[in-house]
Amino acid sequence: MANKKLKNFEYANHTSRGKSKDVNSDDLAFFECINGFVFIICTGNVNGSSDVKPSALTTERLKYYLENEFVENPSDAVYNALVYANGFIYEYARKNPEFNDPRVSCSVLLIRNNEAYYCVVGNSTISFFNGKKLFVLAAGDESKGNLKEKNDDAPAEGYFLGEKQSIVPEVNREPLLALNDDMILLSSDGFANFVSEKQVLKILVDPMPVQTKTYRLVDMALHAGSEDNISVQLVAFYNLDHLERKFVPIRIKGKKIIKDTPVGRKEKLADSSDDKVSQKEYNPITEKLENPAVKYTLLALGILLVFYMFYDLFLYNPVPPVKFESANSQESLVEQSQDGVADAPEIKIPEDIIYTVQTGDNWSRIYTQFGVCSWFIRNHPPNRGKFDSADNPVAGSRINIPVVYSSKDELNPDFYQEFSTEKTGSRCENADQELLDNFKESHL
Repeated sequence: MANKKLKNFEYANHTSRGKSKDVNSDDLAFFECINGFVFIICTGNVNGSSDVKPSALTTERLKYYLENEFVENPSDAVYNALVYANGFIYEYARKNPEFNDPRVSCSVLLIRNNEAYYCVVGNSTISFFNGKKLFVLAAGDESKGNLKEKNDDAPAEGYFLGEKQSIVPEVNREPLLALNDDMILLSSDGFANFVSEKQVLKILVDPMPVQTKTYRLVDMALHAGSEDNISVQLVAFYNLDHLERKFVPIRIKGKKIIKDTPVGRKEKLADSSDDKVSQKEYNPITEKLENPAVKYTLLALGILLVFYMFYDLFLYNPVPPVKFESANSQESLVEQSQDGVADAPEIKIPEDIIYTVQTGDNWSRIYTQFGVCSWFIRNHPPNRGKFDSADNPVAGSRINIPVVYSSKDELNPDFYQEFSTEKTGSRCENADQELLDNFKESHL
């Protein structure tokens, strides 16, 4: 059991050996490093002939990477650490036969500058408590690990660390912004599969200390009949200066765990006999259209549009347009050098580079190689339909890199300064349609 209070959050964790287990194969960790504050829960099988516990080895490798390799983008830091740990465990098992069939589930939470990034591999779960409700942010298997009903006997699914040579973990690209008294809960499947949301909320809303909450959560899972190892880490926020709450779902195995939930929007509860939160999809466009002011404004614009079309078709009688012939090419401005004006320099637009996405590639790596923000690549017409459901590159696919939007002078000698970080932002936050339109209007 660990408990510590820091400037902006307090955390506590607790783990217990399952009733049917000879040893507790779970491993918990919290540490501060160059990448931020890191919380980890790893669960794994026990290899009888090996003295090395897969979950402990995973935690050790994650910690080693995050303590020694600073990554500017926190989301990439979590991604890279998991890819590294997976490759290490896979190779370790290949070279050590007694360390057979490692299957490690892992949940990782990284907090930097009071912004949270998270990922789940395997059958762990990460949830977010906003003071009233509990939202599942990430779960390795959508049919399990969602703080759902008890007695769910479905087999554990999902991919695990060490199971394959390479993995592509899903990490939230936009940070989670919490408000004071919000909490993040990391839990193993031995906890999440045996408790209901209503039971968890009863403990989280209670004003008891955070350390006591973790004890109570683990005991609750034991009393509910869980025979697996049970581990939880609870992070409670305070002294934050955020003005709004923001969190986004991540996709695991191609399925969206929760719907995009806007700040301040209240989710409706399911039937009173059911403890689950209704995951009703929120559509901001539909909600705006339900606003009477918006509805009547659109109606008035529609009437004006119909009137204009009628006027244009039947009443308006313009003067026939005057046709202008284009100037002879030999008399163009470019060739006015005969009158003493220097020829205009020839501008070459670089052709796209065809690139085959490699295993482990993400937008940060592709930007490092080509200097092109992901927005330009994702919205480049030849690349339509070539990305996954979260608009990330797919290993093995061939995509066009429009280097005309590159910040590298060797790839884009005429326009590279137009796409420097001063223009696009240090994280490409300014790369959008407005920047593209302004560039085309001025140069193309």
